[in-house]
Amino acid sequence: MAAFSGNVTDLSANFIPEVWLQWVYDKTTETNNFFKSGIIAQDPVLGSSLLGQGLYVTIPHTRAIDSSIASQPWDNKHDITTNSLTSGIDNDVKIYESQSFGNSDWDDMVTGARTLDQITAQFVDYWGSVDTQRLIQVLNATFLNADIATAKSFHVGAEKDFAATDFVKAMARMGDVANNQVSKIAVNSGVYNFMVNQNLIDFVQPSEGATPIANYNGMAIVQDDKLPLATDGTAAAYIFAPGAVDYSTAVGPNGISVTRDEMAQGGISAITHKRVVTTHIAGTGADMAVEANPLNWKADLEAGGKALYKPINDVRDIQVIKYGFKIDPDFVVPGVNSPAPAKTSGSTSSSSSTSSK
Repeated sequence: MAAFSGNVTDLSANFIPEVWLQWVYDKTTETNNFFKSGIIAQDPVLGSSLLGQGLYVTIPHTRAIDSSIASQPWDNKHDITTNSLTSGIDNDVKIYESQSFGNSDWDDMVTGARTLDQITAQFVDYWGSVDTQRLIQVLNATFLNADIATAKSFHVGAEKDFAATDFVKAMARMGDVANNQVSKIAVNSGVYNFMVNQNLIDFVQPSEGATPIANYNGMAIVQDDKLPLATDGTAAAYIFAPGAVDYSTAVGPNGISVTRDEMAQGGISAITHKRVVTTHIAGTGADMAVEANPLNWKADLEAGGKALYKPINDVRDIQVIKYGFKIDPDFVVPGVNSPAPAKTSGSTSSSSSTSSK
């Protein structure tokens, strides 16, 4: 028997309010491991002059002594012939770039989001992603140079299944500096998992409780999914020595600013960064015969069709090798370690977001 009689509130006759929790601020999942792997060194030439005048710098070089010249006899019958050194120049290009993110006062007030704080906190992650992508673009443009590709790449453009013997053949491109210099190999995580599946990787325990370090042929493995992996399994590994790529960046005049406009859209704020940056493989310089206008270099790197760099002196100075190969396509996961497929016109998102202006 009921404890009491009568009617109670029935939610079916009312409405159930939508409950919103506190804002969750997403951060990029990109690791930028390749850029942070030790391949980067501060540019010893251009780093200190990024904020100087000009779009590029010209660097004079005295070439190394020609060691192929035979020694001369020393006696009282022959005059000693004097040889000369040669000189040349190379160029480094500065890339000038900026970015700005902003919000409106009204949007932040009615949504409760603290957009400007998140923009400030995540700008470092943004530039880290840009730098990693630029590093890969520079590597691609460098290996388009015929001399560098011949001396420092293997099976690029004629990829075959990954093979240990081919990897060693690629290593031969480093010459007699390999044993003392080369320390790491950078691959897409799909390639890494393929290598694990093939029992190609050794795991070294540096200390009790520490994370094991993955090694292949004595080299630590760096995983970064910004390294391209095609749907058919075509990929590349970069084998490199520490500091093989010269990089420097500097914040320009008024390089970090907050701009207010009280009238537009009810009041808006924008955080703007401006910087100058240089990235190139040590031992290479800008090939101004390929692209003479430094202002075009950023777009050319992104397009990826020009051999923008050339050897400065000896290709042996270049401490990066590119090995092209294929893996089982089952290790290619679109949207995870390779680009996500384009959405069909009828697809819809399972969640929505509110944009800050």
